[in-house]
Amino acid sequence: MKNLKSIILTAVMLLSLFSIRCSNILGIDPKPEVTEREVNFQLVLKDNSGLMNSIYGTDFVRNATVTLKSNFLGEEYTFESDSNGVINVNKVISDVYLVTANRIITPEEMVIASGTAASNVKLTNKNNRIIELNASNNNLIVVEMEMIVGSSPLIISEIYASGPSGSGLYYHDKYVEIFNQTDSVLYLDGLIIAVVYYSGYLGLNFVNDPAYIHSKSIWSFPGNGTDYPIQPGQFILCAQDAIDHRINAPNSVDLSHADFEFYKDDAPDVDNPAIPNMIRIYQDAGNDWLIAGERGALVLAKFSADSLLPYDDHFLIPYTAVLDGVEYLDDPTRLDKKILNQGIDAGATGSIQFYTGKSMERLLISDLGRKILKDENNSSVDFKILTTPSPGRYHQ
Repeated sequence: MKNLKSIILTAVMLLSLFSIRCSNILGIDPKPEVTEREVNFQLVLKDNSGLMNSIYGTDFVRNATVTLKSNFLGEEYTFESDSNGVINVNKVISDVYLVTANRIITPEEMVIASGTAASNVKLTNKNNRIIELNASNNNLIVVEMEMIVGSSPLIISEIYASGPSGSGLYYHDKYVEIFNQTDSVLYLDGLIIAVVYYSGYLGLNFVNDPAYIHSKSIWSFPGNGTDYPIQPGQFILCAQDAIDHRINAPNSVDLSHADFEFYKDDAPDVDNPAIPNMIRIYQDAGNDWLIAGERGALVLAKFSADSLLPYDDHFLIPYTAVLDGVEYLDDPTRLDKKILNQGIDAGATGSIQFYTGKSMERLLISDLGRKILKDENNSSVDFKILTTPSPGRYHQ
């Protein structure tokens, strides 16, 4: 028995050596230990707007909150910058990270900067939001920040695109939901909802023209300026077809109470006469408003339809007109597949298969008085997946 154990042990050792030898011959290195993949970095936060300089005499951003989310491994870290705008990041795993940096400027600081006690000013990083941390990179990264007055007033709060389960290939129940994040009455009149074709952004590098959203599907809200108000904390439901889809697909949703409907009048489309129709600015293909089930991107923009720029077989919307944008992918870790500029959406939500009845909804960060939804311009951290959609309201 002792000899048999010796023979087995020797065989296992030889097999292990053979495997390592083959890996080296094929150019495949054995997977490193976690400690071998740990890296140390220093982030320096710099304000490009001059606001911090006017308050503290330096462009470096102190007391800012920074979140690093590991793209492939899912790890998330939160830091606060010191008085020199520095964050020391120690022993994190090599990966591609999504970076969100925010610094709320207090009314007292705004008095020093401008003489006015404004309360809705913050610094954020709209660009350089995707960084790769590994041992081969420089261990110093400068994160540039800029001033924003308030957050996006109107945001995309939920997207349902997958289609219901157990109903064959039924896909007519899609919708997008808009939310008023402010404490003021706003107006939807003339705002644009566009399906992103591409936006000059592929993988981790800008290509072509990085200043425009490219779209083949552009619709606007009706109205002449003040016809369609949206109250503080109100959800507005925009349905592909504003009907009770449970009649045709028992596991679907009731959209008969939608606020707006996408109706394509030159196609065999469904029209609920009781629901105001969105105005089709441009969509040549298809018999209805369509958004992709597993991978896609939507933007909400404030831009005159008469100012849209034609480009080949589609139109351009400038980034500066975009109020909010959301991208979703079948695999949200594959940021190399992104089509939406990282300044609009640094990450992606999703991981939803066709005909599963799931939707994507923003996270709730406050429900005191009125709802406040998370809006870091990073769908990887802003959204969650619902197993049951909640059209026109926040899920219970």
